[in-house]
Amino acid sequence: MRGSGRAWLAVVLAALAVIGASAAERLGPATPSTGAVGDAVSSVWLCPHGGGPGWRGTIEIANPGDVSVQARLTSFGDGEPTAVAQVEVPARGTVSRDVPDRAPGAATEVQLFGGWAAVGWVVRAGGNETGLGAEPCTSEPGGHWAVVDGVTTKQTHSSLIVMNPFDSDAVIDVVLFLAGRPPVRDSAWTDLPVRAGRSIALDVGSRVLGESIVGADVTATRGRIAVGSLAVRGGGSVRSTIASSSYASSWILPVAGGAGGGIVSLLVPGDLGVRFGATLLQADEEEQTAGNLALVRQGGTSTVSAPFPTVGPSAVIVTIAGEGEVVADLRAAGPGQDDAATGGTATPGPGWVVLPTAVGGSPAPALVLVNPGGAPVTATATLLDGGGDTVSITVAPRQTAPVPIRFLRSDATAGVLIVGDGDLVALGAGTSGPGQTGWYAMAMGLPLPPTPGAP
Repeated sequence: MRGSGRAWLAVVLAALAVIGASAAERLGPATPSTGAVGDAVSSVWLCPHGGGPGWRGTIEIANPGDVSVQARLTSFGDGEPTAVAQVEVPARGTVSRDVPDRAPGAATEVQLFGGWAAVGWVVRAGGNETGLGAEPCTSEPGGHWAVVDGVTTKQTHSSLIVMNPFDSDAVIDVVLFLAGRPPVRDSAWTDLPVRAGRSIALDVGSRVLGESIVGADVTATRGRIAVGSLAVRGGGSVRSTIASSSYASSWILPVAGGAGGGIVSLLVPGDLGVRFGATLLQADEEEQTAGNLALVRQGGTSTVSAPFPTVGPSAVIVTIAGEGEVVADLRAAGPGQDDAATGGTATPGPGWVVLPTAVGGSPAPALVLVNPGGAPVTATATLLDGGGDTVSITVAPRQTAPVPIRFLRSDATAGVLIVGDGDLVALGAGTSGPGQTGWYAMAMGLPLPPTPGAP
């Protein structure tokens, strides 16, 4: 696998080495204090992962460029921010670092110097809880976030993690959307201050109990924030989801590494409601309707969930018919009791970095590529383990394709660079832990920043 793939890889990595300035402009710096080291490019990633007593948090950093990147990790919670580590991420390499994760509102900031790299989190429950959750971090703090993965039944506890990494206080309003009754605007979560340099956990069940699906819209009326969702089910399950900074009329929701089947959820923010359908894409199969979601009318200011059957690496594409925008989520069952979730993406692209999701013993990785377009896409996957092994995968139009398991298992701790000759979507998944089934998590890939001069 090291042969012919090296030529194209050299071209890709050369481009990545010079995209720093445009990437930093697109990604932000997230904090006023962040700057460059010499002439190096800087960017900031925010990871509102949450945690609990006895939990373990890990930050994954994958560098697809041909020069090393310096990373500075800072922990946030209900006290002053604390420096965790400063590490070097080698060229075409992946680094994992444990971070504090014992507080419900635990979060991590990752400052990068010298180039672009992808950053994500993995949380593993401890104490009386078990399960695995993983997601990509965000490089774009904003004033508005939405997510629809909350559950407040007797068995499941859900929280919103709200992170304010800035030097001034933020003020937020939270609206909870439900399946069968009007939205909840609680006075305690209206004009709620989030202190400078803090990250807090909001217990969704303290405001709405007995709900099978809860959506949340979090607006910062002052300042900028990052938001994640954490759901913990008794008996051994953790789901971790990064919120979306916008609504959209179409969502691509991949799934891989699970036991088959899942649940699609939507948050409909508008008063007029929407009509939507959902299409299931699979490997070597014709596209079909996902479950019974051929064309469904859903009322406004509400949430809705529906199951779908699937086997193997797949994707659900949710499309709004006519006007309206939503936020979507996909929950997938794992091989054991642990399930996983992803908010998917509204935008396919030609390049992705997929971070490892499985930590602990006996990791079993999976990676799915989704082609939502009408022409075949050929992609090259490269392990970011310092060696650069590659494999080529062709994804038929309106289908999915797995990255070979044998290739991924050669280094389950490495990120994977995906570069295609057309637009696609990439998601990583994995199981790890004790027994034959272990814990299960999924995480969307992160899109490569645009090449300078590209339209």
